[in-house]
Order: sequence, then structure tokens, then C-alpha cells
Amino acid sequence: MQRKYFNHVLFSILLIITGSMFYGCVKHPLDQNPTGQYTTSNFWRNQDDVIAGITGIYNVLFVEDWIGHNLYAYDDQSDDISVDGDHPDFKVIERLNADPTQQLVYITWPFAYEQIGRANNALIYIPKVPVMDDSIRNRSMGEAYFLRAYAYYILSNIYGEVPVVREENVLNGNYNVPKSSVDSVRALVESDLLQAANLLPETYGAADRGRVSKGAAWGMLCKLYMTEDRFADAITYGSKVVSDANYALAPNYAMNFTSGQQENNTEILFAVWNGNGELNLPNSPIAIYFSPRPWQGWGFHHPTENFAEEFEPNDTVRKKATLISVGDSLPYQTNMATISSSDAQSPFFTGMDGQSTGRLLPSMSTTGYYIHKYTAYLANGDGGLDFNLKQPLLRSSDIYLLVAEAKIRLNGSGAGDAELNAVRQRAGLLPVSNAGMAQLIHERRVELGGENVRWQDLLRWDKDQIIDIDTIVGKPKAASPLPPYNGTVIIPPRTFTRPKNYYMPIPQEIIDESKGVIVQNPNY
Repeated sequence: MQRKYFNHVLFSILLIITGSMFYGCVKHPLDQNPTGQYTTSNFWRNQDDVIAGITGIYNVLFVEDWIGHNLYAYDDQSDDISVDGDHPDFKVIERLNADPTQQLVYITWPFAYEQIGRANNALIYIPKVPVMDDSIRNRSMGEAYFLRAYAYYILSNIYGEVPVVREENVLNGNYNVPKSSVDSVRALVESDLLQAANLLPETYGAADRGRVSKGAAWGMLCKLYMTEDRFADAITYGSKVVSDANYALAPNYAMNFTSGQQENNTEILFAVWNGNGELNLPNSPIAIYFSPRPWQGWGFHHPTENFAEEFEPNDTVRKKATLISVGDSLPYQTNMATISSSDAQSPFFTGMDGQSTGRLLPSMSTTGYYIHKYTAYLANGDGGLDFNLKQPLLRSSDIYLLVAEAKIRLNGSGAGDAELNAVRQRAGLLPVSNAGMAQLIHERRVELGGENVRWQDLLRWDKDQIIDIDTIVGKPKAASPLPPYNGTVIIPPRTFTRPKNYYMPIPQEIIDESKGVIVQNPNY
């Protein structure tokens, strides 16, 4: 592990500047104009430093090579989404042909460990701050534990065995350590989340919206335990979310992905708290990567026809909130395009060749669809993306469905009906009875589509022989059946190799920097 990702001299002037711009932590960010170089020996002096230091951990979430975009490329391996754009490594990964030299395989690693490194410093120095409010101290420690756990959880899901670097490594300057077993990494994640759940408040006031709460820690514990097949534990911690009114499902599904309706949304347990510049809120590039290119985006991720067909005929609320389809327009989207002769083959644009439109054209998408959840436009009519749209990373509905799954797998069909039907009825659908894993799998797919969940679900179900992932990746990814697509195959059938494709390779650059202390994953 190269020291640059765990630099003891962490808080440079750049971090202090960005660290004072926490989305939703304070109404009046620090007015100081810091000068000089801040180090761990002169930074952690008081409560303001602690708040800014915790902000610095959150700020890593905004990086496009981390949570802000690149992580979603791994979900393109699933059957829901096909990648587009000019990143060849994304396309190779989608085809299940990752290798250790690819940029995406590498770039995920340092930003995850940057988040871990900042959390480690916070955990070391916050207890040493001589005078501060005990509730702020406890909350800040809980946030650091949560954010470190979140980074390790993602790392372990992607790479499997990874090095564990903790406070003692920072204090001893011992960063170049070998990989730890998956069980050891998950044990640290569990310990950190339990600490976070103990220290974090259940709710926050308006000035601190965007910070993680007990509900976020409980939810992540539920997800962790489902990954480990610890169903009773998953039910215990997931039920804390389900039974707590502070984490209730939003009244309307679309509120989770509607600008201006997320700030007081009890369902959003953890999100990248974007902003358009108000209160110095930064923004994540997620909207740019998911929005159509002619509509101010870069259009990297295109839903497949198979995914679009998964929605039940009456599941219109979720489908509309999840997908932008050819022929659709969005509020405040004012970017006009000329309808080509090829576009005019679509039944939505018949006879309109040469006319202008603000609706989605076939030429704008390789499949006929875009993910809607991360796309919104400014109400001022300039056609610009609305970066106030938050990026949900963990929602209560995810936890409801995990509790339902754990109950089904422990006690059989029907045991999870209450939680599953709460999610269905919120979507305006009739309840089901005696639901088994097939219904649960369907419900997770349509409820959480495009939220970077599907591929990890498929992997854990395949490991447990609930599904055969070969039957999923062995089908081609296809575009809309409507002209001019006519069901075009976007990605041909792929081959899943066990156990190799359960994890990405360790980046070769990291192995080289470690001088062999870190070894490659099997089969790469």
C-alpha cells in the first residue's frame, strides 16, 4: 500500500477549503480563509476543526472516479444497464473481461482508501481535542466509523480480499500491508457500523441534513449481514429501520429522486448531498454521466429492454421515475434537437423528419432508454442540469426488501409479505401473498433499478445457488423492439467464470507499488 493514500499529513489547504463546504452540515460555513499548510499536529484543535475534518471525509463521495460515477460501471455487468461512452475499460468490464491493468479497476482503489485514510485520522485525533461538545464529539466519531465502514464494504464487494489499514497503521507508519481475508474485512465493517450505530443520533435538525444517522448504520448492518447469510442478524437490524417512523418510506416513490423533495425525506438514509452552489454545497457528477448527451449529459448508462419489460403493467409510478424512454420529455428540459430520417422511423416521430423537438429521440440512446433517477433540470429554463438533485446511496425500501428476503430464506414463502407489500403498495400495486424468492428478486429489481444494487444482488444469489447467473449473462442485452431499434443486440451473450468473476482483479499498479506484499486475486 503506497503511503500517498494514507498520508499522515492529511489536511492540506485544499482539504480545508473543500472541508468547509459540507452539504447540509451548517447554515453558515466557516468564514475563515486558511493559509499555510495544515498537518495532523496543528489541525485538530477545536470543535470547528472536527466538523471541518469530518466534512473532508464526506467530500470524497463527490469524486467522479469513486461514488460520483465510476462505481456504477460495475453494475453495468448486470442485465439492467449497458454502458456507452468513450471509456473502453468500462466496456471490457461489462463483458466480464476485466484485467488488472485497466484504469477503472485501478482508480476505484485509491479513492476508497482516501476515504478510509481521512476517517482513520478523524478516529485518532477527535478523542484528543481538549474541549468540545460531547454530542458533537460522539456524532463525529460515529460519522467517521460509518464512512470508513462504507468504503471497506464497497472495496470488499468489488475486490474481495483487501488490505486493512487502521489507526495503528497510521500511528506506526505501517501502510504497506498484505490483503486480509474477506471475513476479516467484513468483521471490521461490522465493528465500525456497530460503533456508528451507538454514537450517531437518530435524527438531525435542518442545519445538519445530509449527515448519516443511526438508521444508516442499521441499514448497512442489514446489508452486510445479508452478504454473509446471517439472516437473523439482518432481520434484527433491518427491523430497526422498518419499525422506526424516522425512516419511513416516502409517501410517493418519485420523491426519492425529485429535486426539492429529498431534503426532508425520511426514506433516504444516506446520500451524496448535492447542491447548485447554495450554502456552498458541492455537486457530484452523477447527473452528467446518466443524462442524455444532447440534454447536457454524457450518457454513459443505458437501460436494457429486458429491464424495461420487468415492470408490471400497472407499475407506472416506478417505471416513470426510473426510465426516460424515447418520446419522453422532462420538466424544464429545453434543449431542442432536429428529428432525423432515422428518428422518424419511430412511431413517436412518424412524419416529423426535419422538425425540432425537446423529446428524447432514438438517436440519443443506444437502447431507447436512460435512467431517470439522476436527471433533473433547472426551473429557470436555461436547460441546465439541476445539481440540487441528491444521489441516494441507501434507502429504507432497500432495507424493507432485505428484511423480507431474510424472513423468506429463514422461514419460507410468505414470511416476508408484510415488508414486501409495504414497498409494493407505496408504488400503487396490489399486495401479493405467500411471496417467495422469485417475487422478492423481481421486487428488488424494479424498486432499486439503476441504483448500483442489481449486480451485487445477482452475485450473492448465485453464490447461494438461489439463481444461476449463467442464465442471466448468457442472454444478450437488447434495445427496444420499436423502430428504428427493432430489438438490436447491444451486448452479445457473455460467459461468467466462477469464482473469478465474483471479484475484480487487484490493480496491477497497486501490486507493483507494494513490491509484492499485496498479491493478485486467483485466476487473474
